Amino acid sequence: MELLALLSSSDDAVIPDVRDALKQYTVYPLKTLVELEDLYSNIPLNLFLVDAVSNRMSSLGDFLGRLDEDMVVLITPEKLDSFRTAQLPASVFEHIDAGSVRTGLNAIVRRALERQRFRNEIRLLKNPRMHAPPRETREAVERSGAEVSSGRFEPHNGPGGGYFRERVVVNFAKMLTVSFDMRKLFDHFMDSVMEIARVGKMSVMLRDKDRFHVKTNCGLDPYIADNLTLLHNSALVAGLARTGRIMQRPTAYDDTSSVDIRKEMDFLQCSVSFPMIYKGKLIGILNLGNKITEEPFYRDELEIIYVLCNYLAAAVKDIDLYHQMWYQKEFTNNILSSMNSGMIAIDKDEKVTIFNQQASGILGLDPDRIVGADLRSLPSPLGDILYETMVSGKSYERHEVMIQPGGRPLGINSYRLTNEQQAPEGAGIIFNDLSDSQKLEEHRRRVEKLEAVNDLMAKIAHEVRNPLTSIQTYIQLLSEKQVDDDLNKFFITTVSQSINRLDSLIDKLVTFSSNQDYNIQATDINDFMSAAQNLVQQQIPATHRFSAKPADKVFFINADKEQLIKAIHYIVLSIIDRTPEGTSISMQADAVSQEKPLAVISIKYSGGESIDILKQGLQKPLLDINHLGSELNIPLSNKLIEGHNGSLEMKSDGDIHIFSVTLPVVEGRHPNISVKGGRMSGQ
Repeated sequence: MELLALLSSSDDAVIPDVRDALKQYTVYPLKTLVELEDLYSNIPLNLFLVDAVSNRMSSLGDFLGRLDEDMVVLITPEKLDSFRTAQLPASVFEHIDAGSVRTGLNAIVRRALERQRFRNEIRLLKNPRMHAPPRETREAVERSGAEVSSGRFEPHNGPGGGYFRERVVVNFAKMLTVSFDMRKLFDHFMDSVMEIARVGKMSVMLRDKDRFHVKTNCGLDPYIADNLTLLHNSALVAGLARTGRIMQRPTAYDDTSSVDIRKEMDFLQCSVSFPMIYKGKLIGILNLGNKITEEPFYRDELEIIYVLCNYLAAAVKDIDLYHQMWYQKEFTNNILSSMNSGMIAIDKDEKVTIFNQQASGILGLDPDRIVGADLRSLPSPLGDILYETMVSGKSYERHEVMIQPGGRPLGINSYRLTNEQQAPEGAGIIFNDLSDSQKLEEHRRRVEKLEAVNDLMAKIAHEVRNPLTSIQTYIQLLSEKQVDDDLNKFFITTVSQSINRLDSLIDKLVTFSSNQDYNIQATDINDFMSAAQNLVQQQIPATHRFSAKPADKVFFINADKEQLIKAIHYIVLSIIDRTPEGTSISMQADAVSQEKPLAVISIKYSGGESIDILKQGLQKPLLDINHLGSELNIPLSNKLIEGHNGSLEMKSDGDIHIFSVTLPVVEGRHPNISVKGGRMSGQ
């Protein structure tokens, strides 16, 4: 497979056209000249495609001048005339305008590659020996300790030997660039080494924690190979890591280290060991036994194998990283697929990158169609939330939205994705379908209401049964023709009180459970105070005293006088229930000037229970009310006052406790009043 490099930054034009025209070739698109030079220094490339549309020729002149002849195909903005063609460097084989890439580039590349093969054949005929390796490789091998000067490692001068090994290196380099299969990589590496030097035994060891284990081998007994290990501080490993050079089996025992290295290499059944270095660290060892022909190793063979070992080290690390990323991706996908919640994520280009199966099930969308699409393809308002979170950093927690169309309720949590510099890289949301939970919550509320009604009915039955029992008992006694006048008077009084008690209870229940129809009129505050005083004084027990002080000036309030007086009466009854005999209760009215003038009716008393206990009556749940006759007073007053657009507050000033009824003041005697849903509103 031929390897081609494309230098272009035109992602939307040149690169797609080149890929389409050269489908049978491996093309590496690179955006900068630095990337191209780096790739060329590590991988043998067959041909360079240079986009002169996005790269100036003046910046490429030095690089093109260093290349061999016919190595470059130039892509120009327009066709070049003969004069400009003559000015091109010798490395340029041909040029083609950008508009003709799809139709004409394939033929030009095919001719250029044929020219390369032709030049290689001519080079082979002229000089069958392999050309000298790069200076860096020569120096590395010379530092390896091989006895080059003794003549033991002679160059291999067989016909075509250099060209043959060059092909081996090229083929192996191609394998490094396209394979992420470790087993295939090692098989290809072993075959390549075997083609260079026919050895009887060979093994590759890789580091795992603090030990080196045989990863693959040729010619070793399987049991021995499975149990061969070297510690990270063994003599051979330490020598290879320290020097980074080729290690041959010592023939002289100069020191203890040489003795240990000889023992270890005998144990490994090898005569030469090559270090596999990655970023300055020893990650593996290649061990070679003697050649099957008993010939010595030649310099060019050692150079090539040494270079291949370094390529292999980089490839092993890359494959390890690839598999780690792949396992991490699979692990993440498994987590996403097993989540009970839907998850969606976007990148900084506003493209959907994650759309798990739960999101697909909840929203009824195909993941294959959504992933990679613009966030605007998501149902509203999911795309808006993702965009807002990414741009502004605002995170939503336990946020409820209605998905359109369809009105499906979702509970959403959003989060921002950032890089190491805390710059936004995207956003994500996790959401759940609230349809079932809302139905369950509604069902729970219905059950609670039903339980409340059942409890209320039991309490009503108890409250009604007591006075009815009294009435029935006394009626039976009267039917026996009792003639005692005092006893008859007592019976009649008791029956009358029981009937009044029933009437009051029923009136409270009706007021509490239904919307009131208010007969609203503009009412003089002092007329209202006088009427309220008369009603309360008629029904207040002799154990308590009640007084009312009129307002200093005349003003009007909107009121259904009967209902509002009833609210005042309920407040007084609540005070009486909670205060000792002899308590004095006073009421007065004042006007307060604010943005809108307000009337404040204050009902004051001293002693009795704490005002905090009375405040609890406003929020007390129906289920917690034990005595309907007395504990309904405060909630009923509050309901009637709120129906007049007013408010009820309770406060204490030392030992003085105050109920404050605040109502809006109106101008004139005939305001425009409407009653809707049991609540008065004025215009």
